[in-house]
Amino acid sequence: MTVEILEQIPEGLRRVPVLIEPSVGHYPEFRNFLKKVFDLEHNNFKAPCVLQVNQYFYEFIFIGRSGEEFPAALEINALPPGLEPLDAEQTDRDLWEILEWLVAGVGSPWSLEALRETGNIYRVNPLKN
Repeated sequence: MTVEILEQIPEGLRRVPVLIEPSVGHYPEFRNFLKKVFDLEHNNFKAPCVLQVNQYFYEFIFIGRSGEEFPAALEINALPPGLEPLDAEQTDRDLWEILEWLVAGVGSPWSLEALRETGNIYRVNPLKN
């Protein structure tokens, strides 16, 4: 797994929405992991967070909602360079790596084995192909 957190968005990239999770707190352990990793406890208003997965970049935008613990939702944008087309297959593989990174970080009762088996059952594991 090659997921790295960057301090800022590299220049010359554009935003392409690729995933929205409307209820980050559905499982509180995921919200807590994101809060810890991105230091959201102390700074809810910081700029979007950026991950580098392999050689590609992804922006995490944390959404707040009145009456809900922060973050309430998450938007992920791919950040391809300039006007180059988005490689949808690579983006699928990278999103799967991000899911694996999240599950590994959250830990028990969540496991990579269970995530991968679920992906195999539903035939949505792009790393297996």
